[in-house]
Amino acid sequence: MKQKSLAMWEADGRFLIPVQPFMDNVIVRSEGSWLIDADGNRILDLASGQFCTILGHNHPAIVKRVTDELQNVLHTGSQYVTESVLRAARQVAEIAPAALENVIFLSTGSEANEFAIRVAKSYTDRTGVVGFDRGYYGITLATRSLSSISSGHLDASPTVPETFQLLSPAQGHCAVRIDCRTCDLSCLDTSIRLLGHRSDNVAAIIVETVVSAGGMIFPTPEYFAQVRAWADEIGALLIVDEAQTGFGRCGKWFDCENLGLRPDILVFSKTSGNGYPVAGVLISRQITERLLDRGFHHLSSHQNDPLAAAAVSAVIDTIRQESYLDVARDIGAYFIEKLRGLEREHAIVAGVRGRGLMLAFELVESKESLKPAADLLVPFVLSCKERGVHLTFTYHEGAIRIIPGITLTRDEIDFALGVMSGVLHDLQNGKLRTEQYEQQNPVIRSMNERSKVKRVLHRMWETSPSYWVKRLRR
Repeated sequence: MKQKSLAMWEADGRFLIPVQPFMDNVIVRSEGSWLIDADGNRILDLASGQFCTILGHNHPAIVKRVTDELQNVLHTGSQYVTESVLRAARQVAEIAPAALENVIFLSTGSEANEFAIRVAKSYTDRTGVVGFDRGYYGITLATRSLSSISSGHLDASPTVPETFQLLSPAQGHCAVRIDCRTCDLSCLDTSIRLLGHRSDNVAAIIVETVVSAGGMIFPTPEYFAQVRAWADEIGALLIVDEAQTGFGRCGKWFDCENLGLRPDILVFSKTSGNGYPVAGVLISRQITERLLDRGFHHLSSHQNDPLAAAAVSAVIDTIRQESYLDVARDIGAYFIEKLRGLEREHAIVAGVRGRGLMLAFELVESKESLKPAADLLVPFVLSCKERGVHLTFTYHEGAIRIIPGITLTRDEIDFALGVMSGVLHDLQNGKLRTEQYEQQNPVIRSMNERSKVKRVLHRMWETSPSYWVKRLRR
């Protein structure tokens, strides 16, 4: 039942710019791990919004703190800071990896990565930047130039000069065709060799501890140790982007702690505001002193905003008070064990993996071939949504992403597994038809009616995993 949602779409949907396909459900309320639409349908959100609501939707402690700050100071301008900003800066420094003690608060992950790159270039007097070839770093020119899911599109060209990429260490989908059980980090060695003398101009190497959009890849501590050593060897700064993994999702304040990885610069965003748009960059006192000597300045309308700082403080306080780092480890272990049961039960499920509450599995044609079953992804995800569970999938092989808030309960996990198992059973037995999962809102209809946009839609929605598989093979 989506009559009220579709009526809202019909009334006002035409005023939106159709930048992506939209679900039919118009959300009117959210609480905990749940989204509630205009028709009263409840959807368990295993994507935590845009991977942001680390403490669940509308957590009362965060809502209260932001509301209280709203009554005091809404905005100050960049020349002034509030008590809330100073408090949040101290708290972030307290939870940060060793030596990272200076912070700036910004609005989005894209903005924060841009700032981090600026810092690295100023510090090193170099212009080159290296990222993962399956990485996703943002939507600005510099970050899009680094991000594989943006490359090759008209609006992302030309890219920023001196932008380079490392072959991602994709276990099971190795770019240099090495069996992951005998991995010798050939992908990294190959990347470094191909970069050659250009590494002399590299200012920054930027990595995600979990390559989320690029296939839910979990590089090993050994891999990151080699990246750290390479950065030191060539005199580049190592930027660790913890947009999705930071603030407790993987059982530590920052996932680099799980890996023994020492960043020079740490970027946080999504999870730090629990849905409020906050991001930030952490650097060491040594880097700060060098920037001061060079007269480095940065100015934007919404840096060190009081509401952003209040949200960050509330997230940190709540995680501390409720021992949510322990909860993330415990509930993540429970969830991954349930997913392994799903893998044993269904022939088309493989590659269950995860750390804390960054979890994934793949839909495959068979466990023998492990060939991605790209055509099953959309019916699986949308059928789960129709039965009350929201999931997303990645680019490249199209792994199913499970990235919920750490307030998720065992009962909610059991409900999700029941839904997923039922949908998998129907998929395997040919009981799902295309018309059962097609969305009906006017934006989708309009996109389908326009052949040029339909090609974009085809890549973004219907068969994006198969498109990326073919592209990667090329």
